[in-house]
Amino acid sequence: MTLVQHYRRFVEVPPSGLPALRVLLAFPTILFLVGVVLVGLQLSGTSSGAYYGAVHAGTDPALIEGQPESIRSDEWAVGIPWTIAQVQQGLPDRTATFPGGMDAEIPFALPHRQWSVAFEPQSWGFLVGDVGFGTAWKWWLPGLTLIAAAYVFLVTLVPRRPGVSATIAVGFFLSPFFQWWYQTSTMLPVVWGAVCLAALQWGVRAQSKHSRWLWAIPVGYLTAVMAFTIYAPFIIPVVIVVLFFGIGVVIQTLRDGMGIGALAFRLAPVLVGGVAGAATTAVWLSTKTSTVDGFLGTVYPGGRLTPTGTSSILSLIRTVGSSFTGSLQNIGSFLNINSSEASSFFLLGVFLVPVALWAIVRIRRDGSVLPWTTIALVTVLLLFVAFQYLPGWDPIAHLLFLDRSTGDRVRIGVGFASFALIGCIMRDLDAVDGTVPRWVAAGTAGLFLLSQVAIAAAVQIFSGPQYVWAAAPLWIPVAVVSSAAVFLLARRYSRWGAVAFLVVAIVGTATVNPIYRGVLDLRHTAISQKVMALNKAVPGAWVGIGEPIVSAMLMESGVEAYNGTQGAPSRPMWKNIDPSGRSESVWNRVAGLTWVQRPGEPALSNPQPNLIQSTFDACSTFAQKHVRYVLADVKIVTSPCLERVSSVRMPGPAMSIYRVQPAE
Repeated sequence: MTLVQHYRRFVEVPPSGLPALRVLLAFPTILFLVGVVLVGLQLSGTSSGAYYGAVHAGTDPALIEGQPESIRSDEWAVGIPWTIAQVQQGLPDRTATFPGGMDAEIPFALPHRQWSVAFEPQSWGFLVGDVGFGTAWKWWLPGLTLIAAAYVFLVTLVPRRPGVSATIAVGFFLSPFFQWWYQTSTMLPVVWGAVCLAALQWGVRAQSKHSRWLWAIPVGYLTAVMAFTIYAPFIIPVVIVVLFFGIGVVIQTLRDGMGIGALAFRLAPVLVGGVAGAATTAVWLSTKTSTVDGFLGTVYPGGRLTPTGTSSILSLIRTVGSSFTGSLQNIGSFLNINSSEASSFFLLGVFLVPVALWAIVRIRRDGSVLPWTTIALVTVLLLFVAFQYLPGWDPIAHLLFLDRSTGDRVRIGVGFASFALIGCIMRDLDAVDGTVPRWVAAGTAGLFLLSQVAIAAAVQIFSGPQYVWAAAPLWIPVAVVSSAAVFLLARRYSRWGAVAFLVVAIVGTATVNPIYRGVLDLRHTAISQKVMALNKAVPGAWVGIGEPIVSAMLMESGVEAYNGTQGAPSRPMWKNIDPSGRSESVWNRVAGLTWVQRPGEPALSNPQPNLIQSTFDACSTFAQKHVRYVLADVKIVTSPCLERVSSVRMPGPAMSIYRVQPAE
């Protein structure tokens, strides 16, 4: 038997039209083995090495390839220090860094040992290994699971194309949006969404009742996992895509002749799983009411709602301008916004909509049941566009919870719907068993190419040629290969179209995140060792003055400190700093807290919405009552209330420890 015959036998499709179990699990098994190797070697894309030059001389031996991304400060300046603080403190349910404590789960999803960690699989690595192992686990689990879920959905639609499905799934994972954000809050909702789309297909097509009910397990579990990420602006657009796809499944199945009762029976496992996951989430949230109320009661971000039609033309250009992804890395922005906020997807499915319409017309002409899932996905894309650019329907958007997202955050829904459309269009073209006319395929590909040329011309005219040719020097070949992907998939050369899609993704994001072994752990520095030793001998609260590394140093040392990025504000801490509450509008926000030396009681300000800056005077009532130590990497003005205890020279500014002395 030849290799081709082996492959054809491997991909043989059962009578149900669904993939065989061996096809469904083959690629996820490979991904599992890849994950074992990567996590075992403690390799990840963490940018925690951003602090290396401030604390060590020479080159970072843990940095294997690339450079830390400074824009990903949510990871290296917030997530990593808080995570190491949790490990140092024994993984409590409330971190003890801030006086009064802070919930470990909302909004930062820190590792802990409570029952709810069962639904936070990204944290399991910290329960069984050191911070390097835990960081690699947290990095790869959502990423590899996203690839697996995307593959499972695609191969469910086109079971004879596991190679194509795997290639597109990897390309989807490498989308700029995922690579520049790279957070569980961006990936896990899409994992849930892809699994739900696959489960809906299995529900209406699987012949075995047991097969249908097995899908209730991942749907139920992932519903809770997604909800525990708590970031509604990313969750809601994905949920809406699943809702519309589900409506499409129902309409298509009913039109195909199945009765309502039989359909309800078949979809019951998906619904039961979803309800079970939602119930688990409700139980969890009932234990977090004070934290949730505190978080929603903040001035920033608070419970903000987004009116319809408020997005700008620049947002549209960023969404569809995938050929200019190089700009995000070369100059750190695209159209005057940072790389993470500007990142998007190669919207292959969106640009294939004309091909989808051709297939729909062909199917209708043949008298077959219309592909309502495809129609539903096109409809939800129009809904997202309307939310961004069509004002005046706020009550409907509020009913759909769309206004809990934002014009830029809803981009995750656009990207997910576009991805799902790729699979549906391949399925529809197989169903008509015809070839899209060359002029339709060429026109569709040309439309994409024309859009990229128009963007380049507009940017060159209004911003300058350097923002095109220097910022994204490869935009022309990327645009050409992207157009080829559109043409090839339209003409049913799916294998080569998938390869072109993957090539575009690799060129755009392969070097975004570094390859890093372990994690930069500031606890191993000389100054952190002194902080921990001093605090162990005579415990007390700390204030850090200077650059962000001072806050990170105190956080990772596990001591009580008035430094760090807060979620729901600790009322006891702010009662100490601002007893009268007159500055509540300044501190009642999700923001980092830093200090500068100035005379008098703490005076608070917001240099930017997500930053709180306070003045510090060791002789103030606040310092005398609530602070024992000060860590600084700047020159401290001589004060009778400060005694220098120790100082450590480093490649960056020297750090000094001071003890607060009684005021005379």
